[in-house]
Amino acid sequence: MKSYPSIGRKLKGKQRERKVHVFDKLDGSNLRFEWDPKKGWYRWGSRRRVIDATHPILGGAWKLFVEELASPLERIARNNRWQGMVAFAEFHGPNSLAGHHVETDQKKLSLFDVAPSRRGLLGPEEFLELFGELETPGYLGVFDWDDEFVAMVRRNALAGVTFEGVIAKAGSGHGLVMAKAKNQAWIDRVLKLYGEEAGQKMIDS
Repeated sequence: MKSYPSIGRKLKGKQRERKVHVFDKLDGSNLRFEWDPKKGWYRWGSRRRVIDATHPILGGAWKLFVEELASPLERIARNNRWQGMVAFAEFHGPNSLAGHHVETDQKKLSLFDVAPSRRGLLGPEEFLELFGELETPGYLGVFDWDDEFVAMVRRNALAGVTFEGVIAKAGSGHGLVMAKAKNQAWIDRVLKLYGEEAGQKMIDS
């Protein structure tokens, strides 16, 4: 199953000068769901492992996916004659922090990327056009990705950011480039709760 790529803090190469589409970065667990025209939704998992509904922490995500995302995603895939896809969604609750969750929280599952078979990840414009009516992270608009913008995110001065930060995207498919910026208050909280070494790994992931 296709894994979600790591996202750095800077856009690569010539893309660093381009305007980008910016989305709120939800704080939760990155999950993936794989669909095939014949098999249907036949496997899913965390960012690095295939799991199922018996998982003690993430198992409840499967029920949310079936109830809220599976049917509309399959309909869109069939309408576009995709021969398969992997859908990426964030599993999160009001007190989730750096992939850790509070059991009693009411969770959500928010679609944030889709990779049709052999196409790579959809670009932000096509993603919004196809999936904008589903539960997705907030779309914040088009911005210049530069030091001034990153600093604005760091001091939590950009409207629409829930807490962790933002994801920037430009291009599409195998030419898609992405970058992330995080809120300093979120960074400080992670380091305080998990310590310097473990916390830094979470911040960088």
